[in-house]
Amino acid sequence: MKPSERKARQRFWQSSILLSLFLFLLLLTLNACTGNLPQQQAASQAKAELDSLIAQARSVGVPQTLLSPIQDQETQLSSSRAPVSFFSDQPLVQYYENLTQRYQQLCTQVEGLTAQVTDEFDYQAWQDLQDYASVLSERQAQGFAEAQPFQNRLTQLQTSFNRAKLPRDYQQISNQARQDTQALRLMATASSQMQALDQVIAQLQASHLDTTPLKQLRQADQQRFQTAQTPADFQGLISTINAQFTQAVVLSTQAIPYVGAAKLKQFSDYITQAQQYGQDVSTFQQRLTADQHALDQAQSIGDYLQVSSQIDNDIAAIQLTVYRGKANYLLQQFHTEVKNWGATHKYHGYELDFEYMDQGIGSDADYLVQTAQSVDDYQAAIDFINRSMTLLQAMEADYNDQTPYNQAHNTDLQLMERYGFMQGEVMVVSLVEQVLRLYNNGQLVRAFYVTTGQYMRPSPPGIYHIFDRESPTIFKSSEPKGSAFWYPDTKINYAMAYRQDGYFIHDSWWRADYGPGTEFPHYDSGGDEEFAGNGSHGCVNMQEDQAGWLYNHTTYGTPLIIY
Repeated sequence: MKPSERKARQRFWQSSILLSLFLFLLLLTLNACTGNLPQQQAASQAKAELDSLIAQARSVGVPQTLLSPIQDQETQLSSSRAPVSFFSDQPLVQYYENLTQRYQQLCTQVEGLTAQVTDEFDYQAWQDLQDYASVLSERQAQGFAEAQPFQNRLTQLQTSFNRAKLPRDYQQISNQARQDTQALRLMATASSQMQALDQVIAQLQASHLDTTPLKQLRQADQQRFQTAQTPADFQGLISTINAQFTQAVVLSTQAIPYVGAAKLKQFSDYITQAQQYGQDVSTFQQRLTADQHALDQAQSIGDYLQVSSQIDNDIAAIQLTVYRGKANYLLQQFHTEVKNWGATHKYHGYELDFEYMDQGIGSDADYLVQTAQSVDDYQAAIDFINRSMTLLQAMEADYNDQTPYNQAHNTDLQLMERYGFMQGEVMVVSLVEQVLRLYNNGQLVRAFYVTTGQYMRPSPPGIYHIFDRESPTIFKSSEPKGSAFWYPDTKINYAMAYRQDGYFIHDSWWRADYGPGTEFPHYDSGGDEEFAGNGSHGCVNMQEDQAGWLYNHTTYGTPLIIY
């Protein structure tokens, strides 16, 4: 081959290679241009919407721990790469369509999560407010004037609850309600400690010792008690009082036997209580004997401080046993009272106190005791059982009261006074009479015959506050169709919620008859036997016009006593 021909052939192959490279780059460029596909723009928009929804969810109070899994999925999607396609846009179209769909699914998850968290926080806030109101009512019944500021704060929280819409709103309400509830529980502990200190001071004074410094400290304790508002306030006061027991010794070594005796008596009293409640106290009796011997042998302040610390530890250890025993003891008493009274007071074979039995608040009491783990848990159960027993005994007394239904009843007034409802409006429902009475400042305003929950769906006795009002609304059954408790979607004209789990005072236009006996199977003169021939599903039913009147003459936060 001639040199000139060889050079021509080389130039030909070089040109061919350059042309191929040019065509390849052109294809890549054309493929890259498909990045402006409408499907790619849609995916970008879907991602932007997801980012916006996540930011919004975080801003309204959805916990980051719940949002993180969704954000992780978004990161994986964002880091994926589009396929390379030389001859068709279809793979890219499918990729971006799938990407858009995945982003939209995550958007739906965020929206659903926000709604779910809102409902959960709403329910938790309601439960925390109910606990708050229950403990507060017990402190008011015990005569603690210091509980009044808590009543004011509860009213404010109930108002906030009615206006709340976002998770963070409900979370703030829960946090404050839990703090105040804990403070109210510690209020009783601090009061008990101050009473014990009073006994020590009295013993020292009887021994002709100078108690002036201790009395001054005790006076300061009382002032702190009256102004205490938070758990930290009460815990600090309790620690101070415990230190003052020790300080009694520092003031005079002669006080050792008296202060020690006071602490040992407290320990002994706890042992006696535990025995009364059927608890095994053999270990604590041994500790009491050992503590008494150690106290007898104490010769110096240092000896006493060591003994005092051991007695304090022993008292703390037995407290859980005492509270557990007391809760179980009171629970048994409550169930026995319900069973015995119900056995002798029946209506067509139905126990009249069925609302307090296992299908009613009896199971609530069981649950609180069975799940309790701390002193506070058992105290909450004890408060609930005591309140339930008070309401049960009020119902028993009301059963024998011949006062006309539309006049004030002593049982109503006694409960109103006990739970601090003598000022302002309060609704009282007598289950045994099937009557709702509205009072204002202790004076009866109006009375109505009602129908409460049937035997297997009782209206729960308790102390409540109206936390939601709807007019009109639609009630939807929580039971599946075919269930004995299913009902079709029902328009309600006036509804006032008093428990989060679906308990309302509302009109029942499908009923014609109300009053005694309508909570049991009966013939309704309106002819609707399927839904009107028995009690409600736990709500308090009223005639439509009367429910409307009550709705317009009460408001959010109105107290309600059901007994």
